[in-house]
Amino acid sequence: MKNVLIAMAVLSVLGMSVQANTVAYWRFEEGPADAPVAHGGLPDGAYYEGAADSSGNGYGLSVWAEGWAGYAYKTDVAGPTVSGSANQFSVKNTGGYPGMFTETGAGIQTMTPSAFTIEATFKLENGGHRTIVGRDSIGSVTTGNLELAALYFQAVPDNALAIKFCDVSGYWHEAVSETGAFTSFDFPSNPDAIGTPWYSMAAVSDGSILSLYLRNVTDGGIWNLIAQTDMTLSGSPDTALTAGAGDGGDWDAGNWSVGRGLYNGGHGDRAYGFIDEVRISDAALSEGEFLMIVPEPATMLLLGLGSLLAIRNRK
Repeated sequence: MKNVLIAMAVLSVLGMSVQANTVAYWRFEEGPADAPVAHGGLPDGAYYEGAADSSGNGYGLSVWAEGWAGYAYKTDVAGPTVSGSANQFSVKNTGGYPGMFTETGAGIQTMTPSAFTIEATFKLENGGHRTIVGRDSIGSVTTGNLELAALYFQAVPDNALAIKFCDVSGYWHEAVSETGAFTSFDFPSNPDAIGTPWYSMAAVSDGSILSLYLRNVTDGGIWNLIAQTDMTLSGSPDTALTAGAGDGGDWDAGNWSVGRGLYNGGHGDRAYGFIDEVRISDAALSEGEFLMIVPEPATMLLLGLGSLLAIRNRK
């Protein structure tokens, strides 16, 4: 028990150490179990803060609507502890058109960080393009496919994983893993994803290198680098993340989405399944600074000390 308490203290310190760089952090801890993420009785598509931003910056998430375009809180989680904090709930889509989004006019809408980190934990259904975190836009890309949005943090066909984004110069960058990088679930035969592992994924841009990391949380695995791209080879004069462009009847440029993407100005690429612990940082975090979900109490000491050593080695 003493070792467990020490490990929890280590993880708590690690969690506090990255708060200065946290732009938004959605933990989905409101609950209770099976309750919908609230939409306040507002018309479909109106912004209502149903999921709080734990960063303290006030960038909450809204569902499109309860039920057919919403989420519900679930007690199926990757582990009981996340960087020293209790983890009780995840969210799962309650209909065929899930998607959460940030508020128009909020400061997060206009951010153009030269370096960033995006993290999320998930269990996804089988499918094609499944965007866990996106950023709305059309027209920001000037080289390549002009129909692309500003950012996709997603699963792609054949269960590869990817981070893709447009920079302020209009250049497109992406790091895509090999196929079969993770295991998804079949909704008709296994709607509750029984036996499907939980994964944590992190995308990091330091302005020069774009990296994608994956960890099988259920197995208590370590972080693995699964894709990496040298952005200096693109010829872009500035690889900072674009704030987006264009406008749509059901989206605004620069807004962030969770559980859906945007393509050719339309909502799509939905990520059906469980999503938890989504964090956006305006810095390139190291592996030791990523959110650490502990699957079982007995592994707290090992995982906590591993994270501490990673930070020590970085100095």
